[in-house]
Amino acid sequence: MIRYRIVFLAALCNGCYTNHLYVQQEWVDRSSLASSHVGTPDPRQAHPPHGQKLLISWDFPRSLFLEKLTLAVTVRLWNNTQETTYYSIGRRRDYLSLFFSHEKPDTKILTYKVEVFSEDGKEVSVWKHQFWTELIDIDR
Repeated sequence: MIRYRIVFLAALCNGCYTNHLYVQQEWVDRSSLASSHVGTPDPRQAHPPHGQKLLISWDFPRSLFLEKLTLAVTVRLWNNTQETTYYSIGRRRDYLSLFFSHEKPDTKILTYKVEVFSEDGKEVSVWKHQFWTELIDIDR
């Protein structure tokens, strides 16, 4: 019985990994500045950033990277506006940081979807926020 458990655990630990995207969302405000914690002079303390960051990192195997990948980031804000931005992936392993300022009302991130496509349009990888749904646009 113990032997079967060891084999099962080894299979779990050595399984194939297919998701090559890592996405996280974080709030940015005065407490995000290092100077807020260590008390050093910082001109940004007068007008600290206020908003959200979408941090996207990826690590593609060489075989996928050679397919000339494009990153598509679709973000829906609380005012129900949605925008898709495309980025060419120039490195096999890299990251992207997108800042969304809260200077205007209703510019907070509601949900997002990050997709990676190969040159021929095939979807290689996708990361969806847990509340992501396709936008139904009726006569706007």
